[in-house]
Amino acid sequence: MTEMDFGDLADDDPDLLENTALPKQFISRLRNAFYTRLSDFDDMDDIQMLREPGINWRIIKAVRSQRARIDAK
Repeated sequence: MTEMDFGDLADDDPDLLENTALPKQFISRLRNAFYTRLSDFDDMDDIQMLREPGINWRIIKAVRSQRARIDAK
């Protein structure tokens, strides 16, 4: 997603990383890897996520739990 694509995102969208309960350190690492939404990981399995720079098991578990929490609502 480029900077121009951010204009169509609502500030209160629960899918945005900044609107989740993820720690700021995790959000920073994911943003540095050019991820902006939890749904960016929907088509990825854990191994694919681990291949991304700066992503570890703790981040994967946190992303999966936040995604499950949003899907449950």
